[in-house]
Amino acid sequence: MRATLAAAAALFISTTAASMAADLATAYTKAPQAAVYSWTGFYIGGNLGGGVASSHFDDPGFFGSSVTATDGFFTGGAQIGYNYQFGAGLIGIEADVNGNSTFKGSVIGAADSVSLAVGDRADVSGTIRARAGLVMSNALIYVTGGAAWADLKQTGVGFSNFGVPGGPSANSSGTSWGGVIGAGVEFAMSPNWTVGAEFLHTVYEDHDAALVNFNGTSACGITAGCAIRNQLTTDVARVRFNYKLAQ
Repeated sequence: MRATLAAAAALFISTTAASMAADLATAYTKAPQAAVYSWTGFYIGGNLGGGVASSHFDDPGFFGSSVTATDGFFTGGAQIGYNYQFGAGLIGIEADVNGNSTFKGSVIGAADSVSLAVGDRADVSGTIRARAGLVMSNALIYVTGGAAWADLKQTGVGFSNFGVPGGPSANSSGTSWGGVIGAGVEFAMSPNWTVGAEFLHTVYEDHDAALVNFNGTSACGITAGCAIRNQLTTDVARVRFNYKLAQ
């Protein structure tokens, strides 16, 4: 009888202990970890911002002078790219195209009897850039660099000191290439949307416009290199948003 009671007591204790252990295991089960954001994939988006354009005009042949016009402008456009994340590192490539407001012009030869109102504009421009950055959860800090292009139109209109049009002119247009570097930061707001800010510094190649008379002859006669040389530099700060495409 005593052996039976002892066996029953042992069975009750072991069953109770097993039940308590199961309850404790359930109570201390780890909460599931939050999903880690992945930056890998293709994306498209838009940007909007402003900047400063510095246009340097140089004329060594006719007026023998130079001038730099600096002014602010607005810009906006679209971009497309691809990111590849490896651990906390990221590399990628991006291309963008943007529309720009007009740049400020200036005057060469203001002390002469005939002067030249000079200016340039890049209504459309773009870049093709590599990106490399550091990922911190849903944040990305990166540097970027590559090639830049602009549909550049350079103008030069002669006028007298009385404001009457006349004298030589210097006009040209075409695609001007250059280099661009910059840096930025982005934040993932959802599995598909990111927002960020970016700064880009761009220097374009020299662009010449031949200085000619109204009949098309060189304004410098037989002197070689009769042209207004222009170099455009821009600094742009812009906000951007991207939509990450499904993988």
